[in-house]
Amino acid sequence: MIWVIGGTKDSRDFIERFPLKNLLVVTTATEYGAKLLEEFKEIKTISKKLDKEMMKKFVDDEKIEIVVDISHPYAEEVSKNAIEVSKRCDIFYIRYERERIKAEFDGVEFTDIESLVDYVKKLDKNILVTLGSNNVEKFKNLKNLKNIYFRVLPKWEMIKKVEDCGVLPKNIIAMQGPFSKEINKAIMREFEIGYMVTKNSGEVGGEIEKIESARECGVKIIGLGRPNLEYPYKVESLESLKKIVLERVKN
Repeated sequence: MIWVIGGTKDSRDFIERFPLKNLLVVTTATEYGAKLLEEFKEIKTISKKLDKEMMKKFVDDEKIEIVVDISHPYAEEVSKNAIEVSKRCDIFYIRYERERIKAEFDGVEFTDIESLVDYVKKLDKNILVTLGSNNVEKFKNLKNLKNIYFRVLPKWEMIKKVEDCGVLPKNIIAMQGPFSKEINKAIMREFEIGYMVTKNSGEVGGEIEKIESARECGVKIIGLGRPNLEYPYKVESLESLKKIVLERVKN
């Protein structure tokens, strides 16, 4: 069987193109990720966060022979654990990762969230944070929290997570992306944004539109760089991924 670590639009696109869907078992960390795959009735989908030992049991139980990692570019722990488990079980691992956006922007980039937050706490203009709900807790004790707006998915548990960090409802922008340039610009102007915090998630993640919107609105970008993991095998094309996996299946 082939284990697809999914939950992203990229994983859905891969599954859509892959001809041997009956060989796929997909895991997602959230129920929302699983909902993206509801139309593929023939595929077994498990919606649950797996730690390293759970991954090992999953591989054994499902008789996994190939690991296709299409998790989010910033899901560092998931990829680390999957790589280790694939080595322990002596099975093939391949990583698909969106090509990084190579664009000039007015701002700074950090390699870790702690340094980024340390920079943000010294700013006095309004800040738009588009890192999702998982990193909100890092900002909760900042003195300028009232000037920070968080854009997250419009799901109850994610909104509650933000509110539990002391963020006022007026500072929560609950919307489903990716967003067009016009929507980004409207948000930046409505909330008088001076800085935007973002990840280099790639074209599918709407980064180009965010960068162009910020440039046109005079908003400075504070970037969080991708984790630099050493992958055993990595591709940046879904077609290449499909071809390689099919070749492994045939062999």
